[in-house]
Amino acid sequence: MDESNETPRSAGCCDWRKTVDDLSSCTEKFVREDPAKAVGVALFAGVLLTVLPVGRLISALVRLAFALARPLLLVLGGVKLYEEYQKKQKP
Repeated sequence: MDESNETPRSAGCCDWRKTVDDLSSCTEKFVREDPAKAVGVALFAGVLLTVLPVGRLISALVRLAFALARPLLLVLGGVKLYEEYQKKQKP
């Protein structure tokens, strides 16, 4: 009779830990079964990350997000004002 004091919200907070543990165990199994292939995959991923302009891509995405933030907030503010106006118009 093990009663847990977990609420639905607290039960969901640890889902990422289970996912990370599953990924870790799968990776460990892959490395133990075929170490040469694992080293090759790691080498390929390292070269790919070195060759690709990852930093420039990330910085471009961040700049785009900040550039779009002002117009997006303006539109959202307008929508909220319109909703409040509609609420006041209803009898």
